Formats: sequence, C-alpha cells, structure tokens
Amino acid sequence: KQKHVRKCIVYTWDYRTSQSIWTGLRVQPILSDEVQTFKALILVHKVLQEGHQVVLKEAQAQIGWFETCARTVGADSMRGYGSLIRAYVNFILAKLRFHRHHKEFNGLFEYEEYISLKNIDNPDEGYETIMDLMNLQDQIEQFQKLVFAHFRSSTHNECRISALVPLVKESYGIYKFLTSMLRAMHRRTDASDALQPLRERYDSQHHHLRKFYYECANLKYLTSLINVPKLNHEPPNLFELPEEGPYLPPRQTPK
Repeated sequence: KQKHVRKCIVYTWDYRTSQSIWTGLRVQPILSDEVQTFKALILVHKVLQEGHQVVLKEAQAQIGWFETCARTVGADSMRGYGSLIRAYVNFILAKLRFHRHHKEFNGLFEYEEYISLKNIDNPDEGYETIMDLMNLQDQIEQFQKLVFAHFRSSTHNECRISALVPLVKESYGIYKFLTSMLRAMHRRTDASDALQPLRERYDSQHHHLRKFYYECANLKYLTSLINVPKLNHEPPNLFELPEEGPYLPPRQTPK
C-alpha cells in the first residue's frame, strides 16, 4: 500500500539507514507467494528511488536476496508472475550496478541533485555516462513491454500496473537528465559529428517513451496514482537551450 511505501521511504530519511527494511523483507514470508514477491520488488524499487542516498549503497549488499527472489518462482508459476519477477530483479540489479559506478546520481536521476559535472568536462567520461544511462533506459523499455504483455483480460491488473509507476518516474528522470547532459556536451564540444550516434539513440528512445507514456495515460488506475508525462511528437533540439525544460545545475564554486 502507498502509505506503507511512504513510511519506508520516510524511515530512511529519518534514520539514514535502510537495514531494518531489508531485515523485514527477509523475515516476512514474502518468497512463498509470487504476488507478495512482486509487490516487495515494487516497494524496494520505490525506496531505491526516493529513499535516502544511503539506500543505494546499502542495497549493494542485498544482491543475494534479489537473486533468491528470481530463483524461488518457477518458470511456469501459477499466477503468471514468474517471468515478471525475474525481469524485475534483472532491472533492479542493473540499476544498482549503474549507481555503484556512478555514485553522483540519486535514485531518480534528478539533475538538480547532480552537483559534480566532471562527466561533462571530460567528453570521454560524459559519453560513457550517457551510454550507461541509455542502456538503463533500454532495460526499462524492455521491462515495461513485458508488464503490458502480461496483462490479463479477466482481472483488473492493479498489481501489474503498480509496477509501471516507478518505471514512469525512473524513465522520465533519465530522459530529462539525458536531455540536459547532451545539450551541455553539445555546447562544450565542437565535435558534434562524434555525438551523432548518441543523438540518434536519444531520438529513438524519445519515440519509445512517448508511446509508453501514451499507453500509461490510458490506464485509469495508473493516472489515479501519478501524473503521466506527455512528450512532444518530435524530440527536443539538443543544439539549443530551451526557454523551459531540464537544465543542468550551476557548478559549485570551490571554497
């Protein structure tokens, strides 16, 4: 439930730790029921996104628990959550790998929180970071398609739809950040030809996201939980700074 998720998130900010949450997940009989396992992954994903920064660090020690979640459910599970659980675990592990290598990002990739711009000052590092972000975006795309493919006409699908909520938030955070970062790289380098492969991939992801958000906007249950972003038909122009939209924060002046 939303209130329980919110309590877990607030707890991490109040106590600067997530250890009790992981302990709770281990002692509850979550893995004996595939729906409960799937719900637990949704909860963990949201806490990784909105919890204190320490959660991303402490979650690195929980890889074994995630792998157990994926192994526990059989290939042809009774209620059809087996492949969804395994795909969700794969995505969360990919997210944790990203944050392990890019500690300057918070769980929702908010550009306001991104203080260090070292990745853009060094074009090679900037290129690598953008590629890693785009790889994560592609995994969101694959997972959301799987979630939609597992909708069942005989049920309301609320549990499956609930998994789309953090995916919408995460994909939009990445999208806004990529927009900001690519614009900054175009302003700081003359080698726009070298950035063409990134522009093409960015444009492709824009169109995939637009379709994803359109499908989400048609789910009444989902729109009752969050506002679904709306993207323009054409991708943003990366060569200009818009009057509104995602910006990079100013560099901190050395003290």
